Amino acid sequence: MDSANRRRDRRKSRRRPERPRLRTVLAVVGLLWAVAACGSGGHSEGVRATAPTTPTAPAESFPASPTTTFQGAWPSPVGESGAVDVADMVSLGARLAYAYDQDDMGVTAYRLDSGDVAWHTAVPNAVAVAQAPRPAGDEVIGAFATTEPGRGTAADRRGTTVIALDARTGRPLWTRVMPVAADTAAEAAPHVVGADTRHVLVSSYEPGYAQTPPLSALLDTRTGRVLWTDSDFRGVDLERSAAVGVRGDGDFVGKSTSDGTQLWQRDLRLGEARTSDPGPGLTLADGVEAGSTLLIDPATGATRLDSGDTSLDRCHYDGLSTTVCSGTDGTGGGAAWAVDVRTARVLWRLPDASAGRIAPEVTSAWHGVVYAEAGQAMTLDARTGRDLHTDIGPVSPSLVNGGYGLVYDSAARAIDVYQAQGS
Repeated sequence: MDSANRRRDRRKSRRRPERPRLRTVLAVVGLLWAVAACGSGGHSEGVRATAPTTPTAPAESFPASPTTTFQGAWPSPVGESGAVDVADMVSLGARLAYAYDQDDMGVTAYRLDSGDVAWHTAVPNAVAVAQAPRPAGDEVIGAFATTEPGRGTAADRRGTTVIALDARTGRPLWTRVMPVAADTAAEAAPHVVGADTRHVLVSSYEPGYAQTPPLSALLDTRTGRVLWTDSDFRGVDLERSAAVGVRGDGDFVGKSTSDGTQLWQRDLRLGEARTSDPGPGLTLADGVEAGSTLLIDPATGATRLDSGDTSLDRCHYDGLSTTVCSGTDGTGGGAAWAVDVRTARVLWRLPDASAGRIAPEVTSAWHGVVYAEAGQAMTLDARTGRDLHTDIGPVSPSLVNGGYGLVYDSAARAIDVYQAQGS
């Protein structure tokens, strides 16, 4: 493609995509916890799934210009740490990317190869969303704050609507509507914390200091049945047997996914705690006052790794066996650690003064490959830390699979999509 055509196509891709003429509209079934599910997804049992299907070979290089661009009315990409995270705007499947739309409230699927809208499913009465919907097997799960207008003297009814859509077509599989208190802050938008082929963990909370207690619910992925709720539990991680969250008093708690019983509770004394999911079998807990980071066992609450004087504030699970975390060491310089998710053993760490190696800025990881920047975009071996390719193109993707890498363009508030060369 010549440069003129490339510029024309990119301008075209930055325009708001045309909506399909026929749009799926979900039926809201009433603000009760025991609303019957509208359908079933028909799943097979297995380990956590993060996308319907994924290629197996990691991308090795990317072209000089993006293949296409997404531009939509998605929620703000700025997370708790202040960093822009593409994963807070879109979720990545093998051929589609999924995002919320705040103009026409619902879920939109974009084709990665062209940027076109594959489908859009609107949600009636939806007023707010946060972060991104989550793929789970052959479904995509979304959560919306909804307000059903009252009639006559009946007041408006507020709720959280959780929906499951067919990942390929956007067809509704089930809908569940859960009531929230009338005095719940408008900023307490629901998040899909985690989703796999068995469970969906949804949590509503205010960012920063909150007067309204967090509310979380665990649902059955196949039917939408509510398994349990907790009105003082901010969910941060979903595992096969346990959901991890934080109480209003700052204590960390693990709850059984089967019946909601409390498995453990810990006061980690981390000051202003930040938490995230670094991969299966681990939960990350980091406090800005304490300095160190803990990787804890979500089923027992036991500490599996203490980073000491290194603060690890971001981890990228590669989808296989390794999570690569970045942060700052005791001197305030950049640091990168790779950890085996099964054993919590540190596989390698950078910088390494004895070998004359610096710590790169890690942007993502996928299937044994770490994507990073150290002067230029590069890749490392996730298990050994050795350099693989020291120049993979103009950008290091923030979200990646075997065929595509995504990068956020802050100036245009758009997501550039790079198709991996050779894919």
